[in-house]
Amino acid sequence: MRHILVNAAKILVALVFAGIAIRVLLGEFGALSADEVMASLSEIGWGAAVLMLLATFIAYVAVSTYDAFALRYAGISLSLRRSSVSSTSSYAVSNLLGFPVFTGNAVRYWLFESWGLGAKETALAAIVTTVACNHALAIIAGFSLVAEPDLIGTAGLDEAWGLPIGLVLLVIAGALILFAIYGQREIRIWQLHVNRPGPTLLLQLAVCAVDYAATAAVLYIPLGHTLGMDLLSFIALFSIAKTIGIVSNVPGGLGVFEAIIASAVTDVSVADLAAALIAYRVIFYLAPFGIAGGALAVHGLRVASRRNGPRQPLTPSDEKAGR
Repeated sequence: MRHILVNAAKILVALVFAGIAIRVLLGEFGALSADEVMASLSEIGWGAAVLMLLATFIAYVAVSTYDAFALRYAGISLSLRRSSVSSTSSYAVSNLLGFPVFTGNAVRYWLFESWGLGAKETALAAIVTTVACNHALAIIAGFSLVAEPDLIGTAGLDEAWGLPIGLVLLVIAGALILFAIYGQREIRIWQLHVNRPGPTLLLQLAVCAVDYAATAAVLYIPLGHTLGMDLLSFIALFSIAKTIGIVSNVPGGLGVFEAIIASAVTDVSVADLAAALIAYRVIFYLAPFGIAGGALAVHGLRVASRRNGPRQPLTPSDEKAGR
C-alpha cells in the first residue's frame, strides 16, 4: 500500500509540474511559427554546432567513468573501456526515452550480463551513480542559490527562499561527504552493500561537476552572443533548472527544464531561444543516442560471435573485470 501511495504521489507531482510547464511554454512560444524557428536554427551556424558537439563529447567522457566508480565502492573492478560502453549507452538511452529503470538500466544489465555481472551489480551502478551525480548537482545548485538567491524565482518561488534553500542543500551535501569519508566502513543501500567511498567520492563529484558544466555549455554556446550572462552564471541557472526537472519526476525533465530556462532568459529573442533549446536536445540527446545504438549493435554482434564460435580462454584482464 505504501509503495502504491508513493508512486501515486510521484505521478501527481509530475502532472502538476508538467501542467505548469505547458502553460509557461505556450505563453512563451505559442505565437512562434515554424519558419521563424527554422530561420533561427540556420543562424546557429556550423562553428557553434561543432563547439556544441565538443562540449557534448567532454560531458560523455566524464559520464564514461560512472560505472567504474560505482562498482569500485563494492570492490568490483570494471575497466574504463567497459565502463565507457555501459555508462554512456545507458545514459544516452535513458536521457532520450526517460524511465531509466526500464530503459537505461535494461541496457546496463544486458551489457553487465555479457561480462559476467548481474542484476545486483546493475542496481548498484544505477543507484550509486544517481546518488553521486545528484549530490554534485545539489552542491552546484546550493552554491548558485547562495551566490544568487534570486535564481529561485525561476521556479516560481519567492526570492527570499533562495538563500535558505541553498544553505540547506550545502549542509546536506556536506554532511553526506563527511559520512562518506569518515562514516562506517560498510554502507547498506536497501539490500546492497558498498564500502565507504572515502576521498574517492570527491574525485567522482568533481567528474560529475565537469559533466554538468559541459552539458550547460552545450546550451550556452548558441545563446552566448546575445545572452546577458557569463558561462558561470549560466551554469548556475542550468543547475537550478536541472534540479527542478529531477524533482518534477517528469522523464528527462522534458518541458519543465525548458520552461524554467524560458522564464529566466529574457535577453534572447523567443525564436532564438526556441532554436537553441531544439539544437540542445538534438545534439545532446539524439546524437549520443544514435552513437550508443551503433555501439550496442557492435557489442551484440561480438557477443553472438563469441557464443557461436569456439570458446576462448579468459585473459587476466577479463577475469579482473568480472567477466
